[in-house]
Amino acid sequence: MGNPDGAVHIREATPADAALLSEIERNSPLEFADGTSVAIDRGSDYFASARLMGNVRATVASVAGEPAGVFCTTVHPALVGGERQRMLYFHHTRILPRFQGLGIGRALADEMFRHWKGQYDSPYWYISPLNAHSQAFARGAPGKWSFGPAWVSLPCEENAGPPCGRLATPGDAGEIVAILNACHEGEEMFLPYTTESFVERLERDPAQYSWANIWLTDGAVVGVWPEGNWIGSRFTDASGNARSGRSGGAVLDYGFLPGAGGRLRELLRGWCTWLLDHGMDELTAFTSTGARSWPVFQGMAAEVSSFDFWTPAIPEPPGARERGLYVDHIYF
Repeated sequence: MGNPDGAVHIREATPADAALLSEIERNSPLEFADGTSVAIDRGSDYFASARLMGNVRATVASVAGEPAGVFCTTVHPALVGGERQRMLYFHHTRILPRFQGLGIGRALADEMFRHWKGQYDSPYWYISPLNAHSQAFARGAPGKWSFGPAWVSLPCEENAGPPCGRLATPGDAGEIVAILNACHEGEEMFLPYTTESFVERLERDPAQYSWANIWLTDGAVVGVWPEGNWIGSRFTDASGNARSGRSGGAVLDYGFLPGAGGRLRELLRGWCTWLLDHGMDELTAFTSTGARSWPVFQGMAAEVSSFDFWTPAIPEPPGARERGLYVDHIYF
């Protein structure tokens, strides 16, 4: 591929590239149509969230020897329309501003498709309607759904409550799996857990997310990753005023049995207090309007942000909107 700045070289990134990849992302803010922007800072441990996903591949592009962009993908199973599918997820894609418009993002995507050929059934991605650059990248792609997930922000000050439930242990795995599967049954992209798959999830990086992060009470469970221990951000408003801070907590697993929505709410409130005590002021989660959890989160959220959703090789199943769309917050 040629461009005015020289040849593009793409290679697979390694842990030794962590500082470089963080620098690229930190200096490639997401710019939104309302004039605001946000830059993510993964610090010295760029691959922290990748370890929670498991099988992640990152590539870095250089132009004439100068680092220009980063692209990450992973493949994981999910149920779509009742069928088990191997889903290829694109994430953490960043091109430094001075290299944008040169086709580097497309070149990185093409290389990733070649690498994963035969190992996935469909790619998928989420894009904010306000992210004009990424929306342009996806323009014309087939498989855009008629609805997408909702990211909810729960301010900890307003939602803080007393401690609730208890810390989970490996002996609770069966009960936790039953609650999660009952809560999310029928939601598109949700693959029911087995005891073995849930335990494996908690063993990927126990220092970040394990049994101590799972709170359990009668008929409800919530697992929170203290994201702010690893990730920060810089938000710039439409007037150019910037503020930096730590991320908050991310709800990675949650569920409740019929009639136990109030206990889910109590667990979330308890987690808000824990986060405040540890210097974080926000708890975030994903839901959708058709999901059983929607009324609980809607009633607690100060902000709800919708995302567009694509599965280019798989059409939206009939009735999906009514059943809801599940987002595993690890893969975001």
